[in-house]
Amino acid sequence: MEPKAFIELVAGSARQTFLNYHIFPSITIAQAILESGWGQKVPQDPVTGRSSYNLFGIKGTGPAGSVTITSKEVENGQTVSRQSTFKAYYSYQQSIDDHAQFLLKPTYKNVLTASTPQEAAQALSKAGYATDPQYADKLIRLIQTYNLTAYDQFAPEEPSPYPPWKLDLGKRVLREGLITSPEWLSKLDEPMPVWAVLAVALRLLDKQREAP
Repeated sequence: MEPKAFIELVAGSARQTFLNYHIFPSITIAQAILESGWGQKVPQDPVTGRSSYNLFGIKGTGPAGSVTITSKEVENGQTVSRQSTFKAYYSYQQSIDDHAQFLLKPTYKNVLTASTPQEAAQALSKAGYATDPQYADKLIRLIQTYNLTAYDQFAPEEPSPYPPWKLDLGKRVLREGLITSPEWLSKLDEPMPVWAVLAVALRLLDKQREAP
């Protein structure tokens, strides 16, 4: 598949996922390119040829079951065959959403609070998303080469579900540690229960007491 065609294939889903999870579409697209080899490494059922739509090589059982394939791996200098079971989805949108939910782990909170795609790429690498020491550089190079930041721009008719001030407030609270789960950023319009308000108030009180 030509690069432009692959990018257009996943860009819409990446932009849709941003509205729910606030991960830069450019980062999602760059990871999909890198992890799937421009779509060439998406696992397929060896019998039926059915695509798993799994762009990120996530193992396990997905909404559409799983796909088991045999791959070659090098162990102690020897090439061995290994069977791996990957999640299967009904669409690329499901794959991208599942990947975004994976990044909601506290380990990756700096990816969600990053102010630029470059910062998000570095945060992914520092959090240990990949063992490749050049992982962040590769993502940034893809973003620059294919101008993927263009997909981070939203026209007035397709805004984020939250006003900028509310999203900035949520990210600041996350950075300050008052809220520890990045998943909270997808619930900015939900009413907070009393216990949660009290927990935040106590956290603020504790921080004031710790101040010199």
